[in-house]
Amino acid sequence: MRKLFPRYTWNLKNNERRVYLTFDDGPHPTITPWVLDELEKFNAKATFFCIGKNVAQHPRIYQRILDEGHSVGNHTHTHLDGWKTDTERYAKDVEQAAQYIDSRLFRPPYGKMTKVQ
Repeated sequence: MRKLFPRYTWNLKNNERRVYLTFDDGPHPTITPWVLDELEKFNAKATFFCIGKNVAQHPRIYQRILDEGHSVGNHTHTHLDGWKTDTERYAKDVEQAAQYIDSRLFRPPYGKMTKVQ
């Protein structure tokens, strides 16, 4: 997978003491705006691992995430389980999501990818 998507960040190494907030599966029309409002109350930033089809369906919410200074990551286009999906289809799904999500970050849905993927 690293060879197919070399521009993604695969490891993060630093010695800083920080808490990283992450949210998956959005943008969602109800939940994501609420999360953004809550984060704003505390001047906190997060990373949103977005599903490509959700970004396509809710581009304004996705743009709000970016406008408010949060990070985004690719979480595939249709939330495929890597253990139940052949590698070619999985890679194409990630590529399709990348058409909507400009990020070097990737998180596999369910935390599942095969060794080949």
